[in-house]
Amino acid sequence: MNKKLFSFLIIVGALVVFLPKGVSADLGPKPTVYIDIVYNQHNISDSSFSATMLSCVPQDFAQSESKYEENLIPQLKINEYDSSKNCYWLPDHLAWGGQCTHSSCYFDYMPPDEFKLAVFIPSINKVFITNEISRTKFDSHYKAELFSDGSAKISEISETTPVLSSDPIFSFSITIILELLVSLIFLSARKLPKKILVYVLLANIISLPIIWFLFPLMRLSSLVVGVISEIFAVLFETYFIYLLNKQIISLKQSFTLNILNNLVSLFVGGLFVSIVLRVLRFFRFFT
Repeated sequence: MNKKLFSFLIIVGALVVFLPKGVSADLGPKPTVYIDIVYNQHNISDSSFSATMLSCVPQDFAQSESKYEENLIPQLKINEYDSSKNCYWLPDHLAWGGQCTHSSCYFDYMPPDEFKLAVFIPSINKVFITNEISRTKFDSHYKAELFSDGSAKISEISETTPVLSSDPIFSFSITIILELLVSLIFLSARKLPKKILVYVLLANIISLPIIWFLFPLMRLSSLVVGVISEIFAVLFETYFIYLLNKQIISLKQSFTLNILNNLVSLFVGGLFVSIVLRVLRFFRFFT
């Protein structure tokens, strides 16, 4: 069991490293930020333009954070010292997005709680940086106003935390359906009682909210949070199912079952959820 557990930890680490952005259903729905952009009170004439969310990074971490800027266009490689806060405003590499179109920009994954928005408009070859604003809820919608004198202002339109909205429920439902299906196949193949499905369901009801809403609060990199979340899911669900069903399932069988469940929800479920939610969000905000 120890050798298998060690092998599992290595596999999870490797898989999460190469996991495409936004693919895991097990890691749950992520915050979203939509920003409407206007220039002199009119929509941006450019069919596409670029933006990035800036966060204020302490001097000790500013140099290490700047290495993530390689995918940004040169105009948005911002590095501004803020004497009042004694930190540097840099592009936040965990706020994924910034490819803007139809006068709107979209960010997701782990946008910062306090940020400025930097926008580059190609047609006028100009960069605008807004005031600082706080993001307090799960889904946020803002309006950024750019002006010909180079100034910019961002303000909140709406913020919501959709605990009971369709996105988390959809992600949860897909995860549950896939894991129950995999469990049913596994139990049938091993000739184990089907009542174990009830405990698979209960284990997910307990573990998923912890993974979705508590683990992202850790001040660690997204990679570390992803690895810890997947390890927690497998170990918790393994022992939860085993302890309540010792007479009918071995620890080894429970461990194997939950590795299969979480690998399927990590990749198959995550890819499906990511595609569907992105399509729905696109039509919700850009049509």
